[in-house]
Amino acid sequence: MSKCCGGSNRCTCRVTAGPGVTVDGNGSAALPYVVSSEGAEPTTVEAADTATVDTEVTGTGGAADPYVVTATVILDPAPPGGGDQLIQAGPDGLFLECEQVRGCLSAGDGAGYDPDSGVITARPSMDAGNTTVIGADGGIYTPGGGGGEPTALVVTDSPTLDLTVSGTGTAADPYDISGVVVLDPAPPGGGDQLLQAGPDGLFLECEQIRGCLSAGDGAGYDPDTGVITARPSTDAGNSLGYGTDGGLLVPSAAALEVGCGLQGDGTGAAPLAAFPVAGERPWADDWDCDPAVNSTLHCDPGSGALWTPPEHTSAAVTLQQNHPLSVPTVTATTGFVLVDNSAWAEGTYTADSLSDCRGVSFSTRFAGHVELTWPASAQWELGYAVQVNGGALAVRVLHGVYVNGTARRERYTFGVSQAAVLPPHTSYAVRVYPAVRVIAGSVTFNQWLTDTDLIALTR
Repeated sequence: MSKCCGGSNRCTCRVTAGPGVTVDGNGSAALPYVVSSEGAEPTTVEAADTATVDTEVTGTGGAADPYVVTATVILDPAPPGGGDQLIQAGPDGLFLECEQVRGCLSAGDGAGYDPDSGVITARPSMDAGNTTVIGADGGIYTPGGGGGEPTALVVTDSPTLDLTVSGTGTAADPYDISGVVVLDPAPPGGGDQLLQAGPDGLFLECEQIRGCLSAGDGAGYDPDTGVITARPSTDAGNSLGYGTDGGLLVPSAAALEVGCGLQGDGTGAAPLAAFPVAGERPWADDWDCDPAVNSTLHCDPGSGALWTPPEHTSAAVTLQQNHPLSVPTVTATTGFVLVDNSAWAEGTYTADSLSDCRGVSFSTRFAGHVELTWPASAQWELGYAVQVNGGALAVRVLHGVYVNGTARRERYTFGVSQAAVLPPHTSYAVRVYPAVRVIAGSVTFNQWLTDTDLIALTR
């Protein structure tokens, strides 16, 4: 077997240590070459979490088990302002629609936001030891570390974040991990995607949001300016308007002035109502009734209109009538007979002649003035045969002679009355005929006059 060294002599073979290898000794028997190698320590990878990104590292960093870095965008389930979370995560990425948006964005942990330009940026922590910075190309940069062979690094995307890794992991060519937020091109609600991605980051401006709103009843809205206002009705009688400070204003109602014939102040405790007492004039000195009880002014519950009955009306007529009897002589009869059926007096009320709506109190009185001649021993009775509204005759006996005596000539006066209370639209007629019953002998009628008094009065 060939060899380059032996015995106690120093070996002339040249041994050179390569990367990661150590050579000791000089190749002699006493100091032989010792070649040793220690495995390279895996590069330590720590990815720092933020309030908006949850980063997880798995694997040991070896070729067979490389590091796997995964990251997930964190959506706050209970925003600190107490409102609803607007950004939604779906299987195809983040989305934000008009349905969710009702305000503008603000910056939280790990992010910066310029409301004037709408530029959203990542904000590395200023805590000691943080290796994440903004690189020369404007991206997020975290330097790699370790020696020996490059550490294997794999990134895993999520529905809302698309990660990319470049570089070999050496000091000269470090790993470069970059991420792009995924915007859902077709949000599940069917609306337009409002979030926009520009060269400087994500942005959402009022211009995109204003089109999400519209005005309903009682509101005004200008989509060009985003100004929301109250919209008072233009209907007649609306007292709602704007005050000098721009707020809604309903002026205080002016105090009611109550004139004659009204009472109350228009409040719930004393509503405005009619004051049903006769007109604007003092009561007469001879009137001693309670006006609130005895007034004739009323309010119709059906129409709500005030009304008062028409004034009372009365009529009175006196008529004297000389019956054309032609001096008849009547002998004994079996009962009362008419002296002359053409000799009559009548009191008549024609319906509605005094009032179209009131009832009427009607009365008539017939006063008879009779001059008679009869022979000795004659006996007789006088009266009026009364007929009401064309009905049957009924005799009312008014005077009589029942004792045999001498022949005589006398004048008598007597009367009969008839009264009735008539409802509206009702007529009434009373007619009387001179009547006689001769018990014995005979009676001659020299004259028979009737005074007729007629009185009608509305109720």
